[in-house]
Amino acid sequence: MSLQVQFNKRTIMPVSYEGKRGIGFNATIFTPIQYGIRFAEGVQPVEQMKAVMTQCAENSEEVEIQFTEGQNQYGKYFEIYSVKPLNPSSSSRPDIKKD
Repeated sequence: MSLQVQFNKRTIMPVSYEGKRGIGFNATIFTPIQYGIRFAEGVQPVEQMKAVMTQCAENSEEVEIQFTEGQNQYGKYFEIYSVKPLNPSSSSRPDIKKD
């Protein structure tokens, strides 16, 4: 018997901030509910996910995430296993010339 895990998918607009323990992230979904964001080893390395989230937060770009949802004493949170930018910025695409 094997255990199978299924992730949820959602498009979010990440926001980054400097906190006491370094850079932090959150997102607001539908009705203004703010979710904390945690990263978990899984489909992508944590540092890679943080780099993608940082760049997308700085450029106001949406990302698609694979996640599980939880709640603790601070509120709801997403535990993210992969991050994929939906609109890669033209600066990272050499085939697109800027005017």
